[in-house]
Amino acid sequence: MTNDRYFQFPLFLLRDLTTDKNKALNNIIKYGLYSFGEKINQDLNEVIRQLMYCYYRDTNVLPNDLIKLIDRYVDKDEDYNGFNGSEFNPEYETEQLIEIFKTDVNFQAKAIEFYKIRQAYSFMGITGNFENCLSVGKQIQDTIPKGEPMPMINKNQLFEFRDEDKTEIELMQFAVNIAIRSIIGEKAYSKTNKPMILCRAFGYSSIKLIPEAMPELFYKYSKRYHIDKIILKLELGNWNLIFYGNNMRGMYIGFENKITLDKLAETAEMKKDKTKIENLKAAKKAAQEKALIKIKKQ
Repeated sequence: MTNDRYFQFPLFLLRDLTTDKNKALNNIIKYGLYSFGEKINQDLNEVIRQLMYCYYRDTNVLPNDLIKLIDRYVDKDEDYNGFNGSEFNPEYETEQLIEIFKTDVNFQAKAIEFYKIRQAYSFMGITGNFENCLSVGKQIQDTIPKGEPMPMINKNQLFEFRDEDKTEIELMQFAVNIAIRSIIGEKAYSKTNKPMILCRAFGYSSIKLIPEAMPELFYKYSKRYHIDKIILKLELGNWNLIFYGNNMRGMYIGFENKITLDKLAETAEMKKDKTKIENLKAAKKAAQEKALIKIKKQ
């Protein structure tokens, strides 16, 4: 069983990667935490228990607006810390807040929101500013276009690229790796082409969305030599990716742990032959129609 953790994020967050690496990767982390937290189920008693624990023992992690709401409704006893022996169980506050939540739904929503983001941080095994993460995560969520690709990236790899100095080649491998994963999705393999891979690597879901002005690296890696170099490094490295393209338009890309290179090549060649047969049939049909029209005129 693996203990790997993954962050999911909208592809457009990659647009800043080559110009402001820290901004791009920090936004991916914040959105990934926010998105993961949104999927967590909650028990209201546990929400209140954790809320009050932080209120009594770790106030700094609470968002300011949530502290103000607790101050409004709860009479804080400086001599009381919610513990009964070694167990933290604020029974009085729980009963009180359950009733308050029935009338102040905004308070309840903020308490649940805090609980979820705190659980997300705990699951990922990281620390940070909950309030800022919630704010940035919401802002990103509200700007995600319909149908935006939502790739995933391994936590360890994400933090490695954020916290360590990386060369241009390494950063492009990282971006192209994510681009390819966004194309394959949940499948074992997919057919694509280099312009689409590069488009995704710079944070655009389709070529038609690319603006006129792009970072200099985009134009550099638009050249065959440079993009081929990145693909070769991904193929030789530990990226779990395989590629096949032999005398065909585009290429087939796949996950090494889901499909073998032999099977990928076989699939590609079979589909290539199928396309040739379909094109031949279409050409013959067109020739037949022309002949019939000519005969009819005669």
